[in-house]
Amino acid sequence: MKNKSFIIPEKSADRVAKFYKLYTDDWKAQYNMLLDDGVTCGQCVHANRCRTIFGGNDSNTSCQFYPNKFYPKL
Repeated sequence: MKNKSFIIPEKSADRVAKFYKLYTDDWKAQYNMLLDDGVTCGQCVHANRCRTIFGGNDSNTSCQFYPNKFYPKL
């Protein structure tokens, strides 16, 4: 059995695209880019910059920066 210690309760592992082989390095990288369940880019202090650079929108649920730069607005 592969180590699943990197999975946290705030993120559903089933949100990673199904074409990634479960628990491989690529799968882990995609998992790490996900925002916590129920959180969107619009709640991040970097949202304006992200929209400008990547053309993202406030409803995205994964970070476009690598590594994940999500930081909640206060």
